[in-house]
Amino acid sequence: MPRPTTRPALLAGLALALVPLTGCAGADAGPAGAGGPPPPEKPFGQSCAALPADGPGSLDSMSGIPVLAAIEQSKDLTTLAKLVKTAKAKDVFDSMDNVTVFAPDDAAFAKLPDDQRKALDTQQGASDLLRRLIVVRDLKKNDMTDKAYTSLQGAVLKASGTGDDYRIGGARVLCGSIRTANARLATLDQVPAFGG
Repeated sequence: MPRPTTRPALLAGLALALVPLTGCAGADAGPAGAGGPPPPEKPFGQSCAALPADGPGSLDSMSGIPVLAAIEQSKDLTTLAKLVKTAKAKDVFDSMDNVTVFAPDDAAFAKLPDDQRKALDTQQGASDLLRRLIVVRDLKKNDMTDKAYTSLQGAVLKASGTGDDYRIGGARVLCGSIRTANARLATLDQVPAFGG
């Protein structure tokens, strides 16, 4: 059952494309969505070692703050943080629990064709992509092997992997299972391909 909201003014101002984000997160959240952080799991991926040892952007720092704040701390996720602002989705992100956010890094967005990058400058385009990058499940490393998940937008994300090579929608997981206060975060080397 969706959790009641106490932010009528906020919801009234959100784009229609983002309204399902709040409802889906509340409706599907499991026991871990009661307010506690996801269960501990060691982050995995070739880029985890490149994260700061301490301070902003470090694993310890991100584990105690909401997922959006963690994204904003990362020097490699500035484009994704900008998309959240364009979509006017800050409070929506902060209200989510028990979700996994797949986060293409700045280099991934730079690989997109010009027309696709231009579409992300609109609130509709930004919110649509954001909903494709969120799965309302706490996905751990073992969940990334030959499985498929439906994003908030309804697109299918195919996961595959073994050893140190895990992919979601064909995009390599650079650092997965990063714990934040309300979600699990996985950085990607490209914007994933989505199925219908």
